[in-house]
Amino acid sequence: MTLSRKVALGGVASVLILGWLTVSRLSPPAPAAAPVKPSDISWRQEEPSTTVTDAEEIFKRAFWRRPSKEDQILHAERHEWSDEDGLQRWQWFLVVKASPKLIKDLRDDNAFGLVPGSSGPLIPEAPVWFVFKPDNFSTFQSPQTGLRLMFSKVDNTLYATDSGRGFTKGAPEPAKPTKQGSGPERLPARKPPFEQP
Repeated sequence: MTLSRKVALGGVASVLILGWLTVSRLSPPAPAAAPVKPSDISWRQEEPSTTVTDAEEIFKRAFWRRPSKEDQILHAERHEWSDEDGLQRWQWFLVVKASPKLIKDLRDDNAFGLVPGSSGPLIPEAPVWFVFKPDNFSTFQSPQTGLRLMFSKVDNTLYATDSGRGFTKGAPEPAKPTKQGSGPERLPARKPPFEQP
């Protein structure tokens, strides 16, 4: 093989490698993991009547704000149990690569009044992706509700969950009073006769 041929083959190989590198950088990233189907979860009772996977909507309901451009939602799922009377029970799960502002607001400024908590057992109905090593996280929880935030000690990963009851029925309407007819329990309409001496 001549030197000019070797140079030409080297040039073609270089162009192919350069083209492959360019295309691989410009191609969109692989899609995120598909959401876990509710049937993959071991339910305490029946399956939820609704499963929501709209990550931005779940984030807004969880933290009362829209995610910033720096907040990267990795996983989100909300389960709702409803019947003819309305929402009976709900729970949500989030995993977020949190922005410094979100971490400051939730952990440092303590926007929800959370207290340090234990990283005890997780909710048995959690999706399979809601798994972490408790020793690597600082847990904060609400003293009144099921809200729990787990902040990574290593990076900016935030695991969050909450659960609660739906809408409770109000007290029943009081019974309307009924008209009572004259009977032995009522006094007569006239005065009783007096005995005359």
